[in-house]
Amino acid sequence: MNAAMPAPLPLIPAKMSRPPMPRGLLERPRLDEWFQRLGEVRLALLRAPSGFGKTTLACQWAGAFDGRVAWLQLHPGDNDPRQLARYLLHVIDAQLEHGCPRSLLLAEQGAEVFDTLLTHLLAELPIEHEPLLLVLDDFEILSSTEVIGALRFFLRNMPAWMTLLVCSRSLPELGVADLRVKHQLLTVDTPHLAFETEEVQALLDLALPVAINREQVERLNRRIGGWPCALQLAVQEVQTGRGMDLFLENLQLGHPYIRDYMREQVMEPLGAATLDFLQSTCLLERFDASLADRLTQGSNARGMLEQLERVGLFMQPLDGLRQWYAYHPLFALFLQGELRSHQPHRLPDLHLRAAEALLAENMPEEAARHAVQAGCAVQVSKVLERHGKQFYRQGRLGLLQQCLETLPEPVIAGSPLFTLLQAWVSQNSYQFDQVERWFEAGEQALQESCSEEDWARIVSEFNAVRAQVAMNRGDEQQAIALANEALMCEPLIMRTSRVAALSGLAEAHFVQGLLPQAQKQYEEAERRAREIRASHLVVWNLCQLSEIAIAQGYLQKAYSLQERAIQYVEQAELQATPIMEFIYRVRGQVLLEWHHLDAAEQCALQGIQILEDVGDRWFLQCYALLAGIAHARGQQAVCADYIGRMQSMLADDDYHIDWLANAHAVMLSYWDSTQDKAAIQQWLLTAPMLQRGLNHFAQLNGRNQVRAYLSLKQPDKALPILRQLQVDAEQHGLVMDLNRNHILLAQLHWQREGRQQALDHLQQALTLASSTGAIGSFLRIGKPLIVMLKALQHERQLDELESQRVDRLIQLAQQQRDFSRAIRITLDEAVIQDIINRPDVPELIRHSPLTRREWQVLSLIHAGQSNEQIAEHLNVAPTTIKTHIRSLYQKLNITHRNEAVQLARSLLSKIQGE
Repeated sequence: MNAAMPAPLPLIPAKMSRPPMPRGLLERPRLDEWFQRLGEVRLALLRAPSGFGKTTLACQWAGAFDGRVAWLQLHPGDNDPRQLARYLLHVIDAQLEHGCPRSLLLAEQGAEVFDTLLTHLLAELPIEHEPLLLVLDDFEILSSTEVIGALRFFLRNMPAWMTLLVCSRSLPELGVADLRVKHQLLTVDTPHLAFETEEVQALLDLALPVAINREQVERLNRRIGGWPCALQLAVQEVQTGRGMDLFLENLQLGHPYIRDYMREQVMEPLGAATLDFLQSTCLLERFDASLADRLTQGSNARGMLEQLERVGLFMQPLDGLRQWYAYHPLFALFLQGELRSHQPHRLPDLHLRAAEALLAENMPEEAARHAVQAGCAVQVSKVLERHGKQFYRQGRLGLLQQCLETLPEPVIAGSPLFTLLQAWVSQNSYQFDQVERWFEAGEQALQESCSEEDWARIVSEFNAVRAQVAMNRGDEQQAIALANEALMCEPLIMRTSRVAALSGLAEAHFVQGLLPQAQKQYEEAERRAREIRASHLVVWNLCQLSEIAIAQGYLQKAYSLQERAIQYVEQAELQATPIMEFIYRVRGQVLLEWHHLDAAEQCALQGIQILEDVGDRWFLQCYALLAGIAHARGQQAVCADYIGRMQSMLADDDYHIDWLANAHAVMLSYWDSTQDKAAIQQWLLTAPMLQRGLNHFAQLNGRNQVRAYLSLKQPDKALPILRQLQVDAEQHGLVMDLNRNHILLAQLHWQREGRQQALDHLQQALTLASSTGAIGSFLRIGKPLIVMLKALQHERQLDELESQRVDRLIQLAQQQRDFSRAIRITLDEAVIQDIINRPDVPELIRHSPLTRREWQVLSLIHAGQSNEQIAEHLNVAPTTIKTHIRSLYQKLNITHRNEAVQLARSLLSKIQGE
């Protein structure tokens, strides 16, 4: 006699209910395409590792589904066929309005095996019904072959009105391959569920009490790899802009909460063999089965990789053939931290094995990095002997520096190649004194073993480095002499030495303002660099040619040269190097001048991404570009954030005048906009020394001082500086600087009330802008530009191209947002007439016209200034202002200051587009 079956446990309602939606949920329209296909497939699979938002997306889809939804949250106990049958029958029966009573009774009795029970259910289901979405969440919990086999049978025979939606970390054994070829499978996996940068920005804007700048957003998403779980952690922890910086630092170091999550949710169920495989391969940036076998010393890596991918670990294939894999960045960081904490003795051996394996697989850069981590000078020497020249040609100077720091000094000095590489690395790191020290050590070790002819050729290569050092120290004459000496001999060690000398010669002539000569030499250097496949020098020379084109006023030509450089990098399939930041940064400056702000911002962000592993000090130029973009958009908080970062960098380091001038330019614009006169005065006390404007950065440095004096209402101090800059710009063909100087001269004379001189310079600037394409330089004037341009329209004859540019500039100036609520505009007759002529202006304004001074007073009242402040601004007595205000109120038939503010807002906004 059979023992009685135990009574079934009660059903838990929460398992059969859709979870509540999280607060502050972000809509993700890009996933709607998959949702629209739900009714066309039998199986929809949301598959990704833990924390990627599978359940949340399923909830969103369930809420929007046009039909009924049956939800079942799976738990380990559901591997019992009897328990799962009861839950499954109950959720389906409830949505069918008790439409399968016989199957439900059989499930409660527990007498039938699972697949037989599902046969009864399929027979009992109606042929026609409204759509039903059956959601099985946490499907990876099911391991029973009986349960999975029965569900596979059910899926294959479901009625057409039913769709199964499975949320799973692993690939379910539900006949996925067959469903895929029959177009009955919809898969949304990790790359789709990972947050894109725009989504990260949107979520942070929605959830955080402070604005997070775009650079922080992009850096955050790179580090979290789009993982929603880490993004939610950021939302919980970050309350300030500095808080985001701290959170990013914690991510890089290994955030303790993420470490706890990984241990509990990911690592706990893994076996010893799997753990050993993960720890043995986690040091690799990417790996295939062959590399994994070498590091694990033969553990059937191919099978292990397939298993790890199937179970949905934090690992993704990098190619369509699923040969190469990489761990999610946070998972790799976690594994490496665990290895360092619990098995530090394994690290040197794993790095050394990785270096040997990668070198054998012809992956020298990664091999070099692991050899350095292993601290093995022999392996580093082996990599450098074979690939050191290649590293230099490709601009891997940071990697070269790491390698050379691993080698004993006698090893470097005893090798002509290592000595030369070390000299270039020291020069690039601005360790100029070290360059000569290394050459002296090399001379002592090498000269006796070389023939006289070979030594002369080696010295010529040394002189190519010395020429660049002289350039960086500002000694152009010595740089020219050394570069010419370097060009006298054919190189013995590195063919790039001759190209580098020619580039150095061109740079010296560029700085001296000899643009045609520099251009010819850069073009020759680029041609030679292409011949020897020195990609770093190809890109460098193209960048310098684009800078010459900008100086000559050919912005479109500069943009095309930058495009050539980017195409060269892409065609050669080169990895990002610091020189590529140069391309994007200069391109961003061109785009900012054209007022293409979004594209310029993207260039700056790409530059920062390239430099992320090099060091924050190199971000200065990109931050200056981002601050300028924020300033142009009127984003005061964002601009202030970037300015603060720049000030910290400038306080901690020394920079070339080119970098300083760019940084100071945007800082001065910011201080002028915020009326921070004290900061401007302090800057003038420590400003870089004025020099002849032979090149674009000396010109910019001079204009910075001019702008500072104009901000302080001291135009007489600014005028002689600007006149000399203009003389130098004309003499050396610096057309772009001529254009910008004319704009500044127009602003200066307008401030001095030299109306006709101001309009003369403004018209000359517009004429030049017809060829240079300048826009952003005009807009830096701010709201007063509107008045100046309208005066020009009324009083001067403009050709068609100039007239179109004026209209465009007025439109853009009207759209500009000022940091202050005050409308910063000095009213002019042309603007006043423009207001009066508008049909929507009150008749009272036309019948009782205000004087120009009364318009100015009205504008300043709107700006929130007191009578005393208005008097100071207009340089008149307070009693005079009271007289103007009485007359103003009488003409406008108003009695209170608030009425004047409202009227001013209405009238001035019509002109300024606000």
